[in-house]
Amino acid sequence: MKTKGNFITIKPQDELVAKYIECYYFHTSDDPGFNSRFTFYPNYKHGLTIYKDSDVRFSDTSSIVTPAEAEKYIALYSVNTNQSFDVSLTGRFNKIGVVFNPVGINHFMSKPVSDVFTPAFAEFTYFEPGLQTAANAAFAETNITLKGSYLDAFFKSAYCGFDEPVIKKAVQEILNSNGSVRVEELSDHTGVNRKTLLRLFKKHLCTSVEEYKKLVMFRNALNYSQHAGEDATLTDVALYSLYYDQAHYIKHFKAFTKQSPKELLSKLTQLDNRDIYWRFED
Repeated sequence: MKTKGNFITIKPQDELVAKYIECYYFHTSDDPGFNSRFTFYPNYKHGLTIYKDSDVRFSDTSSIVTPAEAEKYIALYSVNTNQSFDVSLTGRFNKIGVVFNPVGINHFMSKPVSDVFTPAFAEFTYFEPGLQTAANAAFAETNITLKGSYLDAFFKSAYCGFDEPVIKKAVQEILNSNGSVRVEELSDHTGVNRKTLLRLFKKHLCTSVEEYKKLVMFRNALNYSQHAGEDATLTDVALYSLYYDQAHYIKHFKAFTKQSPKELLSKLTQLDNRDIYWRFED
């Protein structure tokens, strides 16, 4: 794992925070000669990434991370709905990731995500200065449990709830159906028309209903294929994930990754036994 940096995760210990945040991860390297490139793929569980003392240049499809000449802090949020994202890491780096459960970040914000964030990848300052204080304490700590406790304390203090029952119900229906539920059915279940549903998804999730449905289907298929390994055929994955057939699954997979499952799946690295899969360049 040294060629990929040091990577470790921890689940939130606070019971309230753990409902909305799947895990924190800590990704580091002290090697000034470190050089790595990796790609991550669309996910309905969105992430906040915090870098200490790094310069980060980013576009809609990639970022380049190099050591900063002075002390520096930057937090970045991603809502990656339809394409892969490349990251280049050079030299020493110290990074914290916060992986939110579906609709997770909304419970810590008193305004819609779309009011403070422009997809797909951008600097995120809504939680400042409190998050920076908590992150700096976590960066300075070596004990993984204590690292997590600083972040837990911040998010517990930031918790404000999310009073949007339509969004929460619609997202749960999508998750329960593995993305196969039709928009018309969602409209019936939530009691709002399609236009209102689309507006709410754009407002709070920065994506459309159809994009979110496809994300859930794609990501759950990816997770299943990685857990099942060589025991699962493409047809097995397609049927388990509720695709029409193998051809539908392959077409959908290529739309997100620009590669076929056969080309990509064996090259993914699972990180710390979580459903975090990155492709590292050799």
